Amino acid sequence: MRLLVPVAATVATACALLAAGAALALAPPQDADTKAPTTILTGQWEYNTRVGPIPVDSDRRCLTQKDVENFNRGICLKRYSCAYDTRVVRDGRILLKGVWTDKKGRTAPVTAKGSYTPESFRLDVSGRTVNGLPMAATLNARRISPTCPSPGK
Repeated sequence: MRLLVPVAATVATACALLAAGAALALAPPQDADTKAPTTILTGQWEYNTRVGPIPVDSDRRCLTQKDVENFNRGICLKRYSCAYDTRVVRDGRILLKGVWTDKKGRTAPVTAKGSYTPESFRLDVSGRTVNGLPMAATLNARRISPTCPSPGK
């Protein structure tokens, strides 16, 4: 169980960021004259991450228009550089395949498959950590409000 806690925390962080990135980073690039397709909407979102049947993280985030517009940038943790060979968000489906590389040059293959609507998404994430440990998790997110709470709340 001792090993599961750090792995679960790493997986939860990776999933939350991957999901936010999927929601915020996956639409194909658009021409300046073309309106971007609707993937998700702005507002207050709730994220829930599970490793197998075990809930490991829950979070709420405010997604702004800028976040929604950044779909084509990809997802990456601050301490990694990330490259995706496959990055598709289209017709309610999400597919990501790529590699995260840490500052020591160690790589972590990542795959995420899922679905989305303007007010929800689900990602099944799998891969290996930079230490070679297998990781698999599910992230569910849903929009709980079209507006975000005031910063002081």
